Amino acid sequence: MRLARAAFDSVTRGVTIVALLALACPPAARAAQEVYRSVDASGHVVYSDRGVSKSAPRTTLHVNEADPADAARLAHEQALLDADEAAREKQQALEDKSRANQQHKQQQACEKARSQYVHMKESARLYKRDAEGNRVYYNDDDADAMREQARRAMVAACGS
Repeated sequence: MRLARAAFDSVTRGVTIVALLALACPPAARAAQEVYRSVDASGHVVYSDRGVSKSAPRTTLHVNEADPADAARLAHEQALLDADEAAREKQQALEDKSRANQQHKQQQACEKARSQYVHMKESARLYKRDAEGNRVYYNDDDADAMREQARRAMVAACGS
């Protein structure tokens, strides 16, 4: 067990030293590389390590190393953008759910108003119950006014 721990510490120390040396040394520009540049039938420029023919001209390509601080900054910015996008998607999902819930409630109110209107329209005589539970019938003018009120409520709930 102690031997494994010592080996682990040794490897960890070696990795740490190599990482510190890599950070301390300035990044060297890579040497220029020779590649083949060609244009395909669609007019797209293609770079390759192999030429399309034996007589294809070579092109020198210089590659600069990326700045680690710049890469870290870009990664941080991308993480912030991803977090903003996730928050936006979550907010949109909440709004969609709320909108669907509101539409469902509106549809239920419409169905209730339509049902009530149809019931009043198809009833020959409308009535209400008094305190003793007896039916008290409305006269024709009051019944027509109640039907019109139910129709207006249906139009308001359902639209035209």
